[in-house]
Amino acid sequence: MRIDKVYIENFKNLKKFSIDLDESQMNTVLLGKNATGKSNFIEALILIFKYLDLKQEPPKELQFHYRIEYRVRTYKIIVDFLESAYSFEIFKQSDTDGTVWEKLARPVTKTDFFRNKDLYLPKYVFTYYSGLSDRLDKIFWKHQQNFYNEIKKPNFDRKKLDDLRRLFYVKQIHSFFVLLAFFALPTVENRTKQFLNDVLGIEDLESVLFVLKRPSWRGKGDQRFFGAEGLVSEFLKILWQYSLAPIYYSETVYPDFRSKGVKQDQLYLYITDKKKLNEFALEFFRLSDIQPNNTDLFKALESTYISELLEEVKVKVKKRVDGEVKFKELSEGEQQLLTVIGLLIFTKEEESLVLLDEPDTHLNPLWKYDYLQYLNKYVKNISVDESDPSNIIEDSTTQIIINTHDPLVIGSMDKSQVRMFGKKIIHVPNTEDITEDKFEQLRINGLNQAIEPEKSPRGMGVAGILTSDMFGLPSILDKDTQKKLNRKRYLQGRLMRETLSPEDLEEYKGLKLDLENYGFYEETEDYWFKEYISEMSKDEAFQKVEFTEDERDKLSLRSQEVIQRLLTKRREKL
Repeated sequence: MRIDKVYIENFKNLKKFSIDLDESQMNTVLLGKNATGKSNFIEALILIFKYLDLKQEPPKELQFHYRIEYRVRTYKIIVDFLESAYSFEIFKQSDTDGTVWEKLARPVTKTDFFRNKDLYLPKYVFTYYSGLSDRLDKIFWKHQQNFYNEIKKPNFDRKKLDDLRRLFYVKQIHSFFVLLAFFALPTVENRTKQFLNDVLGIEDLESVLFVLKRPSWRGKGDQRFFGAEGLVSEFLKILWQYSLAPIYYSETVYPDFRSKGVKQDQLYLYITDKKKLNEFALEFFRLSDIQPNNTDLFKALESTYISELLEEVKVKVKKRVDGEVKFKELSEGEQQLLTVIGLLIFTKEEESLVLLDEPDTHLNPLWKYDYLQYLNKYVKNISVDESDPSNIIEDSTTQIIINTHDPLVIGSMDKSQVRMFGKKIIHVPNTEDITEDKFEQLRINGLNQAIEPEKSPRGMGVAGILTSDMFGLPSILDKDTQKKLNRKRYLQGRLMRETLSPEDLEEYKGLKLDLENYGFYEETEDYWFKEYISEMSKDEAFQKVEFTEDERDKLSLRSQEVIQRLLTKRREKL
């Protein structure tokens, strides 16, 4: 699954917006100031695949019109919803490296597309958002409701579950299910042991306590589980067999600080150790008549949460440093990293689109620095020799789009993997703009584009990235120090031209002494740099820290003129 191009006519602050991603790259990072449309773009992608999967057109009240081109399996798909009705163009790959595509001879109708959506849509669209808003969560409610309506049926169809869970919104509770899926199957544990141990410091699983509660609904199923039916009942029946002395208990719970407490009927199912968890998982798959796999186990675990039966999961793990600890006592960053990496491992090579909105929020600087390496390492082709860490091939069936504000995350990236939002685009039409490519026509006549940076972040270092066009900081120094430094350079230039007043000279000496205490010394053997300072100090804006757009353009032009003049002067001296 790889998105190539997207055009959005009008969605929130994305007006006539175009973006062209490098579909050869697994990872793409979105950069830009707040309110430049990065999160809205992620939301737009979710809406596109939501309504395609539901076999519906976006509601008229959304006024959401778009055109998208993406590749999935052996198809190149163009979906156009610019005129309030779907139109489709589908091309079939006719070579092995994806450079030759043949358009299907027969026009693809809406009925054709929806009938074959398992071929034409990604298998999974995962979204993670680290913020507090439930804006994105609500977009997934319809899919979650459809999934819930199916799994609670006594005769639920397991084959439908994948299709009903195509869109998935990742929550903090899922970190428990990921961890249990890791340890429940030995084959899964072996593949992820290095990640759990080396990165999170988790050496082993000690015990698991499922705390179930009486839901708000009344069911006619197994009364041991408050009348539950379907998948969750099937799952809990087996869990009951492997639990030590199941206990019912009436607990007083406090929903918030205003509550005086309410009684809640609870059921405790205790798995004593990892061996019991392994036995339970194997029995679950045997009775379900399916091959052991982490995805189905994860769905069964999640069914307890979706069915409103799960109050909490208490997991004890053994950590390399802290010994035995409760999983919920791990930091938010640890739980977050486990959830994202775990779901990526579960769905690799499954035609997945993964949308991560600020996933680095709770991570420490080292994990931010290594974040993309984790993604590359654990979402790689299965044919790669895992004994050789350097032998990594990107999974061509997965695309990960990340929204971040952190330069540490993008330090190892090529510029083709980065798209900047909110940059001023000036397009002057000319005769070369005549094209039959509709995406290019839309881009040319558009108002807003996400663009590639001028230089690659790789090799620039954090300071270089922050002061580049990607973040646009004038300096990595604090404003007061930078203001002093700029003022000193300005006065130094005037001193070199002998245009400094006695008062300015005293100010210059004071700034020079002050800055030397910070390690800033003006002694330099670079004659041409001194000449540059001298020339630039003729403009008072040279001493400023922050600039308007016009001031920045004017100073940049002035700098180029000075450099050209000095280069000419230098050549004459040679």
